[in-house]
Amino acid sequence: MKLPLLLVTIAVIYLSQGVGGSKILGVFWTPSKSHHILGSALLQALAKKGHNVTLLSPFIDDVDIPNFKQIKLTGIEGFLASVTNPKSTFMEKFSSFLSSIETYSENFWRNKPIQDLIKSREQYDVIISLNFLNDGLLALNHHLGAPTIIFFPAASSSATNRYVANPNLPYVDNPFMIDVGSRTSFLARTLTTSLVCLSSLVDRYVMTPRQERPMLSYLPNSPPVLELKKNVSLVMVNAHTSLESARPYVPNMVQIGGFYAQTTKKLPDNLQKYLDSAKDGAILFSFGTNMKIAEVEKDKLDAIMEGLRKIAPIKVLFKSEIDLKDAPKNVLVSKWLPQNDILAHPNIKAFITHGGLGGNTEAVYHGVPMIGIPLFADQKTNIENAVKSGYAVRIFYEDINQKTVDEALEQILKNPSYTEKAKKRSSLLRKQPMNPMDKAIWWVEHIIEHKGGEHLRNLGMDLEWYQLYMVDIMLFYLVVIVIMLTTSILSMRWIIRKLFFKNKNKTKNKKSKKE
Repeated sequence: MKLPLLLVTIAVIYLSQGVGGSKILGVFWTPSKSHHILGSALLQALAKKGHNVTLLSPFIDDVDIPNFKQIKLTGIEGFLASVTNPKSTFMEKFSSFLSSIETYSENFWRNKPIQDLIKSREQYDVIISLNFLNDGLLALNHHLGAPTIIFFPAASSSATNRYVANPNLPYVDNPFMIDVGSRTSFLARTLTTSLVCLSSLVDRYVMTPRQERPMLSYLPNSPPVLELKKNVSLVMVNAHTSLESARPYVPNMVQIGGFYAQTTKKLPDNLQKYLDSAKDGAILFSFGTNMKIAEVEKDKLDAIMEGLRKIAPIKVLFKSEIDLKDAPKNVLVSKWLPQNDILAHPNIKAFITHGGLGGNTEAVYHGVPMIGIPLFADQKTNIENAVKSGYAVRIFYEDINQKTVDEALEQILKNPSYTEKAKKRSSLLRKQPMNPMDKAIWWVEHIIEHKGGEHLRNLGMDLEWYQLYMVDIMLFYLVVIVIMLTTSILSMRWIIRKLFFKNKNKTKNKKSKKE
């Protein structure tokens, strides 16, 4: 058989067995490199599977995949800076954050690639979008007429549950929840329920209008955001039971936690030699892609550095965007470190992290215990889960001093139980019924094949919150019970009065007859 005919035959067989060669658009709009890394990993895998993939992102990867096209988004840099500064109070972060949402949403819509898409209305088989703080981009998906898959870089929460009517339960972790002990206690359940209600109100009456105004400027005929949310085909969450507390999931919300951690690349030669020579072990220190070391107060950074100096000859890889000239001799400082590839090295003994779910997932996958210093968003909950599961030690940022740093390092390095628990969690994450990347790809192709996810749709999406959580039914029962109790009390009162007055009248009549 001639080569061209062979290639055509192979292509026909491949396409006849599924949805190979589909057009997929990825919209990962946030300036967070960690979000991009996750989305790009999934979209590159889809391209390698034979699909024609286009990724819109503020970042461009140095990869050579013929059917993987990257388009850069601009003007969004700095969007998350207001919430990553550990020195700011919660109210300062929230206020700054609110004031910037509309501006950066406007910047997203103003991008030439987005304008070109609006004008061309190019057809795609599915759109995978990161809607983090920008549900207005659902209007773009609607305008292009493609089914929507929402990718969320963290675990399920009240924010993601709204897309598919996944239940908000009072015992499930909340990133803004204070530590009140048992999640099942009355106080904890009351606080969680109150936070969910409050966040729902903020989302509906504060956040949504700020995202909707720029959206309607560019797509004036679009349905409102609340309607667009009802037509999401699937939600993918970067979660797994090894990383979060067990909770229910509706059919069109799927866990793909660990989907990218399984793929490791060869380390650069200098890092490979450095870690290979770490006969006493090594530690990785990273505050992720958003937090800047320059924002850490000098006394706290000094305490961290002194603690790392004391553990020599254990070596340390330290991610910092600024030069640290006074770093200890056992600390190698670098502006960028391939985190997942480093954590896979057998000489890594521990990971000092801010607690982002990406880093948590990588550490768990490779069985590396952690020292968690949560800074914002879901990091506190992620680290709290890790501490409760026994594979992490926590230091609150405001508590960083020489004593807390030294104690945390001693615990994580000298107590083998942390490594044992990390290995156990690693086994849970690795040994899944289906490879998580294969699972993610399967679901994308499932939505393409069926042209959406109507068959997976939860009817709860057609209900208001008070209907979904049976508040109206509870109120109905309450009214019925009140009516029944009131009727019973009034009836008893009437009967008692009748009997009492009847007896009283008989007594009076007897007395009058005697007289």
